[in-house]
Amino acid sequence: MITLPGGIASALVYRRPVTGKLFWTLIAIAVAGGVIGSQLLLHTPSERFAKLVPYLMMGAALVFTFSDQLRRFASTHTSGNEQNAPLLYTGTLAISIYGGYFGAGMGVLMIVLFLIAAHIGVQESAGLRMWCATGVNTLAVAAFIAKGIIVWRVAIPMLVCTLIGGYWGAHAVQKLTAETARRTVLVFAWTLSLWLLVRSLR
Repeated sequence: MITLPGGIASALVYRRPVTGKLFWTLIAIAVAGGVIGSQLLLHTPSERFAKLVPYLMMGAALVFTFSDQLRRFASTHTSGNEQNAPLLYTGTLAISIYGGYFGAGMGVLMIVLFLIAAHIGVQESAGLRMWCATGVNTLAVAAFIAKGIIVWRVAIPMLVCTLIGGYWGAHAVQKLTAETARRTVLVFAWTLSLWLLVRSLR
């Protein structure tokens, strides 16, 4: 929940990174996945799933590290810049369900998916994942509020901080070159993955 305002602020900075039917289709799929994932979280214990998170994050970091090679491989199964619609839509749904359930690393997974299946650049992928992640988190937060499980005295100060950070962070990323943005995401993904792994082994 605490990252939702920051996500909204970042998404507004990016406006609409892609246009037309693709944008609204992916948003709708992300929202549906967020609803499913949040309901799974509310009805199942998360402890067992939480143990898998470091390894899921490391998998996402590995995929992003080799995203160029994977995109070249994927291009052999499509013609020119044609989108791989089945992979794009099913992947977005699966990642959104995961995002609604737990969320760690969802952004990295979405960026990798959009790079490979949508044939768009790093900046466009980052913007599109902001919008999709915001859709996922909005529905998940709504479900949590309805269940009355939010500790507001802790959540509100954190909401304000993420709102400020999300807005200025998105502006900072837009000023980076595609390669610098890619390296920044890689550093973040591997740092978070290793930190989660070390914490889980304690």
